[in-house]
Order: sequence, then C-alpha cells, then structure tokens
Amino acid sequence: MKKRLLVWFIIFLIVFGLAVYIDYTAITASSKPLETLSKFESYIVPRFGLDIKGGVRFVLEAVDTPEVKVTPEAMQTAISVIQKRVNALGISEAVVVQEKGANWKRIDVELPGWKDPQKAKELIGQTALLQFKTEDGTVVLTGAHIKNATLEFSKDPATLGQPVIAFQLDAEGTKIFADVTQKNIGKTISIYLDNKLLMAPTVKSAITEGQGVIEGNFTKEEAANYAALLRSGALPVKLNFIQEDVVGPSLGSYTIRMAVIGGIVAFILIALYMIIFYGYLGLLSALSLVFYVSLELAVLFLMHATLSLPAIGGAILSLGMAVDINVIVFERMKEELKLGKTLKSIINAGFANALRTVIDSNLTVLVGAAILFYFGTTIIKGFAVTTTIGILSGFISGVFVTRLLVELFLPQTSLKKPWMWGI
Repeated sequence: MKKRLLVWFIIFLIVFGLAVYIDYTAITASSKPLETLSKFESYIVPRFGLDIKGGVRFVLEAVDTPEVKVTPEAMQTAISVIQKRVNALGISEAVVVQEKGANWKRIDVELPGWKDPQKAKELIGQTALLQFKTEDGTVVLTGAHIKNATLEFSKDPATLGQPVIAFQLDAEGTKIFADVTQKNIGKTISIYLDNKLLMAPTVKSAITEGQGVIEGNFTKEEAANYAALLRSGALPVKLNFIQEDVVGPSLGSYTIRMAVIGGIVAFILIALYMIIFYGYLGLLSALSLVFYVSLELAVLFLMHATLSLPAIGGAILSLGMAVDINVIVFERMKEELKLGKTLKSIINAGFANALRTVIDSNLTVLVGAAILFYFGTTIIKGFAVTTTIGILSGFISGVFVTRLLVELFLPQTSLKKPWMWGI
C-alpha cells in the first residue's frame, strides 16, 4: 500500500516540477526580446489578447454584389486570403476567424500589438484583383496565376532605382502570358489593380519566362504592400468593415496588473476558507490548489492559448470550482467520521461517494464551455478554453492529488482530533 502511494507521489512530484519549470520559463520569457528567445521559449511564451496587449480588432462582413454572391466556399477562401495578408504584416499572434450562426458572413480579425489601423485596413480589405488587358479590353490574365511577387527597384535607365513589383507566374500563367505577348507584339497590354490602371507597356517581344515587373510610380511602401496583396491573392467577395476597436497598451498594462492581483487574492481567500472550515484537510487542499494552478498555467502555455481578460476570468472562476470538489469530498468524509469508521474507510467512502456528484457537476460545465466555444466569438472562445482546462486540471488535483496527499499525510491520530477535520 505504502509502496503504491510512494510511486504515485514520485509521479506527482515529477509532474509538479515540470509544470513549475514550464511556468517559470514562460513567465521569464515574456519579458525578453523576441529575437533572444530559444525555440522552447518562443513556443511557450504567453500569448496575450487585445484587451491586455493592446492592438486592433476588425469585424468585416461579406456582402452580395451583382457579380458575386457570398457562399460558404467564398468565405473560406476570403479567410485564407486575409490570413496570408495578416502574416505579411509580421504579426505572429494574429487571429482570423469566421463567426457562426446568423453572422456566418462576418470575419473577426485581431492584430495584437498593431498600432496603425488604417494601414491594416488598406492591406486586409483591398480586393487586389490584378488584370492584364489587351487593347480591346479583353482580360487575358489575372493575378490568380501569380506565384510570387516582391518589391524590387527598377534597373531601367529611365526609371533607375524606382520601386517596382517583380512577379513570377505559375506554369499555366507562363504559357498564357507567352501566347498573349506573342500575339500582341507592337501593341499595348494594360495592367490594372482593382480597375486602376497601373501601366500600359508596349510588347516588344514574346515573354516566355513568366517573369516581369509592374511599374506605377509607387513609393517603396506601396510597392511592398501591393506585392504582399498579390502574393495573398484576390478576395473572392466584397468585404465591408463594420466594426473597429483600438486598445491602447496603457490599458493592457493595467489589466495585466489587475488580473494578477485578482488571481492572487482569489487564491489566498480560497485557501483561507478551506483552512478555516476544514482544518488540516483544508491545508492539504490548499497544497493541492498550488499544484492545480501550476498545472493549468503550464497547459495554457503549452497550448499557446490566448490570454485575454475573459480568458483569465475563466481561469480564476475555475479555481473556485476546483476547490468545490474538495468541499464535496470533505463534507462526505466528516459524515463518515461521525459514524465512527476507520480512517481508510472514511477516505474511501468520502472520495467514492462524492465522485459521481463531482463528475456530474464538472460535465455540465464542460458541455456549457463546449457550446460557448462553438458559437462564441474569439473572446468567448478564450473564456471557454481556459474554463475547460481549469475544470480538467481541477478534477485531477481535486480527485487524485488531494486524495494522494490525504492518504499520505493525514495521520491515524486525526480520528481523535476533530479540529483536523474542521469539526
């Protein structure tokens, strides 16, 4: 019996030690410059939401036009295009998600740390439809065949050093472009971006390599943005910006400080409550809560979960629910103690009889969290994720860890000391 408990206690110490190591590494990594982080630190460094880190949040809504109707397939393509454009901004923690239910035509975009909402709107919301047209207005090639586009500087003596967009076509586009230029030697092929004429060069010879440059009196920034748009592809539907929220970093610092204080105060109050009402058992429960907090944080860091204010609220809320398991078990054990049973019988009966109630209560919360995750917005999803992880971590600490500590450290003499049971 003791050997089995000792083995489980060693496993507990190993898991606890790993969790503390992950927590410490993640928290210290959050204060380091990103370029100095190791691969492991980059993986677990805390990811904060807009309400904490500051940044920009947009809500875009797709609308039908006479030419294009909004379909679920078009929405998926639009999300993919926006994700590529957001990546071009260099924001590793950006979020692009489609809303559910009646708002399925809406896309939420969150850009933590981004300070220029106008530039983001220009890059995200632009259709970016590139067209090559012959002199009679026929569209002979579109940006759908662009394999790559980059900012370069003109080597033409007439425009030397001017920013241009260099593009590379895919195999099919290369073949089409070669045929078109062969048939239009001596004529102009105009290049339009969102129906705006960029240039109308005269074809001097067939272009068979599938490469070219687009000139348009661009600034360096404009050429870089257009290149990013062309690499991402054109939006398949018209998107309107219907909401824009900007969160300043000063608010983020304040919310971080208040969230940390709130978590510490909640833990202290819960620990005091358990010790006051359950004596020595409450002390063991407080130790179990330390493990719970370490485990939950470690899982959140490993999952790279976004820590928004509602998400942290969910974690603090689940702290109270975690200790609720111990309350149910300890009350049952106190009833068994009053019946004069042995210590082993009290522990077995306390945990066994309370288990069904604990599972039922936790399961109902998990179902609610699953519904919130499925139908909720990004912020609500964060709350659902941290609540779910908190419930599962609380079940492990409340049922398994607390029982392990009780079996190991609750002495036989406690049967004659009611204060150790909070009686």
